[in-house]
Amino acid sequence: MAANTHIEVLPSRHLAAEIPAGKNMTTIRSLSIAAPAYNEGEGIVPVVEHWLDFLAKRADLQRYEIVICNDGSRDDTAEKLNAIAKLHPELAVISHSVNQGAGAALAAAISGTTADWVLLIDSDGQFAIENFDPLLAAIQQSGAPAAIGVRVKKLDGMFARFGSWSSGFLCNWFHGTRYRDFNSACKLVKGDLLRSLRLDCKGLNYSTDVTSKLIERGVRIAEVDISHLPRAAGSSSLRKFRGARDRFLFVLYVGFRQFLLRMRIIQVSKYALK
Repeated sequence: MAANTHIEVLPSRHLAAEIPAGKNMTTIRSLSIAAPAYNEGEGIVPVVEHWLDFLAKRADLQRYEIVICNDGSRDDTAEKLNAIAKLHPELAVISHSVNQGAGAALAAAISGTTADWVLLIDSDGQFAIENFDPLLAAIQQSGAPAAIGVRVKKLDGMFARFGSWSSGFLCNWFHGTRYRDFNSACKLVKGDLLRSLRLDCKGLNYSTDVTSKLIERGVRIAEVDISHLPRAAGSSSLRKFRGARDRFLFVLYVGFRQFLLRMRIIQVSKYALK
């Protein structure tokens, strides 16, 4: 699962004072994984067990935790997660009694994290946990408080790939940025920064929402190539036409929000790196 470790830090017109790249080598001693889960019972056990094994073997981490929000799954996702949690106290399971949407589930998972850094990752196994290494390298080389994993080869359907490309293009245009994978759900972010974001998206556009909110806060974001894998089990909860409609409406919201920010009708406080 090797990845190209090309590092690129891209500017934003909302950028706060820059930190010289590599000025202070970032050390990550505590890490949280935050992930939503919905009807992932078929494949959730090997995914989470692999995460736990990967983290347990890292000598550089003094503390780690995994926080997963089960978003009202109708299968046995909750039961399987709770069974793992009984054996591994590093896993915390948050459960919604009814489905509230992936964005709401991710926000709940993030709010339950306590570590200095948070790795955002999906629970379907398409983002390998080994992507943490290139993301960490990007953080260390750039001095940025956030890094996005760029899916060089996206193993989604053509419809999903086109939706991701077109929405990313528009979001970059609204923000005046040039991120190669604006909508990537695989991110490594400083914990205090991520927990301070107010995510508006309730559904599957949460990755776009996180990137947009980071840019609004004036955050330098590193980009690094990562691997993207096919689903090993289960199926996506994305519904093509409803998903396309929701993506289109959310991108319009992002654009209108940037207009309101430029007109100073609304405001966002900039993030001060600690």
